[in-house]
Amino acid sequence: MVSAEAHDPALAAASDAAEIDALVAGGTFGARLGATPEFAALLAASAALTADSVAQDAIAACREKQQDFRVEAAMNLLTEEQAVELDRLMNAMHAVPSVVSYVDALSAFTALCQDTSAVVSGLIGIDFAANSRSGGCCGG
Repeated sequence: MVSAEAHDPALAAASDAAEIDALVAGGTFGARLGATPEFAALLAASAALTADSVAQDAIAACREKQQDFRVEAAMNLLTEEQAVELDRLMNAMHAVPSVVSYVDALSAFTALCQDTSAVVSGLIGIDFAANSRSGGCCGG
């Protein structure tokens, strides 16, 4: 099957121009989103979290215990002692200031992305987040 663009040079040129316009708009959108205070705060919080050995140790301890109990948790068979231990480690992790800052910054940036997605969806008439999902934050 031959596309209509192959037979109509004007249609092909219009399609190429639309693709270029979309790429430029996407780049502008990304640059503006990346220039927001929420994104700057997320980058700073991420750097602080990465540099904080206390936070990294707390995160590692929590992940290790979650891994140890993954089968029980997936089957909803955690003992009370296991659940208490996981809660203790989660609370210890969430008591570290750099973890709190990172979680808050991530939450603020996620909210911005979701708000932006709603605006874009309204403008283009389709669910932007659902159509751009690849592990990003827009869809919540």
